[in-house]
Amino acid sequence: MARTRSKPAAKATKETTPEPAPVKAKALPPSDANPPKLFVLPTDTSKDARIVTLDNPANGAPSRYYFCPDKGFYEFTRIAASKKDHKSWLIEGERSLVEDVEGKEVAAGQKGVDLGSGYVTKAADLFIATPIDLLFLILPALAPKSAKETKQHFLALDDHLDTLSSISRHWKVLLAQYPTLKTMIERRMAVICDSVEAGDETMYRISNEKLISALLKKAERMCKNGLPPSMEEKFIKTALEVPVMSIKREESSLSMVSESTSVGAEDSQASTPATTLDSQSSMDTVSTVATDVSITEEISTKPSIDAPSEIPHLLRLRTSMTYLTATYLPQAIHSTIQESLQSSKSPDFTPLTTHLAELATLRSKAAALRSISDNVSRKRNYEEDDEKAAEREEKKRKKEEDERKKKMESRAVKQLKKVDISGMKKLSSFFTKAPPKKA
Repeated sequence: MARTRSKPAAKATKETTPEPAPVKAKALPPSDANPPKLFVLPTDTSKDARIVTLDNPANGAPSRYYFCPDKGFYEFTRIAASKKDHKSWLIEGERSLVEDVEGKEVAAGQKGVDLGSGYVTKAADLFIATPIDLLFLILPALAPKSAKETKQHFLALDDHLDTLSSISRHWKVLLAQYPTLKTMIERRMAVICDSVEAGDETMYRISNEKLISALLKKAERMCKNGLPPSMEEKFIKTALEVPVMSIKREESSLSMVSESTSVGAEDSQASTPATTLDSQSSMDTVSTVATDVSITEEISTKPSIDAPSEIPHLLRLRTSMTYLTATYLPQAIHSTIQESLQSSKSPDFTPLTTHLAELATLRSKAAALRSISDNVSRKRNYEEDDEKAAEREEKKRKKEEDERKKKMESRAVKQLKKVDISGMKKLSSFFTKAPPKKA
């Protein structure tokens, strides 16, 4: 009976543990097109305070302002971190409803900004609300539309307010909601406008003299409190700095013969004529060396200028006026303000203009002296520079010639250069003349 072998029992399969599912990284949301901003607002303001959009008086561009019915208007000053420093803000807050100027809630899809657990801004910008005089905001409605319009008419307050409302829709809404704003505007208009009484109404027209007087008071207050360090350094110290006059002077000095040489000459008078001749030639040599010694002296002097003591104050005052004019006044009245300031006798900027003209003349002279000094120093080094340039040119020529020869070499020549020829005679040694035979 044939034996049969039973099949071996199948090995128990090892229990395989299921691999954990890969964790998917949570995708970051895309950057917000209109990210939240960080504002520093004044305290103790009215509950009706809000941010409005009005035209910038200097360039007419729409700008954001903070309006409080009790305290007036504030402008936002942007403080940004340096571009080299990568900083950001982490903002956290609660959901709040944003209302527009008319007091109505915005659409449901635009309700508030939900910061959730927080929001990280890309730039660390900070916007600080600082007070702004109302007269700057109403100037576009009072000033002429162009520099060619020189004739202005007296108009009632309501006519000026209608012009102001036509410039911006928010002006119309604010004037309709807050009657106190009309009183504030009338009070500031009286400062910069001429007025006449026409029946029961008061008519107003802008006055350049009153406007300049108001600007000068603000400029005086800026100078009293002190200009920022950056403006003080750039526009005051640098402008009043007296230039240094640099002059290079060369002098030849004739030194006296040393005492030992003179004593040797006196002793040589009793010696032979040949010795006397040698001592005389020695004295000539010493005197020649002393004559060739030259002294190069550089004189740096600051010329004295009789500057009146009020020059720094006048320059600060004019710098402040320039800043106020460029930042807050419409372009149409810039030329008129500048002409009025130049012809004004209080304050008189004539001493400042004269002093700055003298400094400009000295700066041009100092630049001319430095140019002459540089030309003299360059002239002395011309010969040495020419020799060095010739050497560099020769080295460059040889290098280029060697590189050209290497490129023209064939492959066989390059391989022959790699052969070890130590101990081999040169081919020319086989063609030398035979030594003469001995007799």
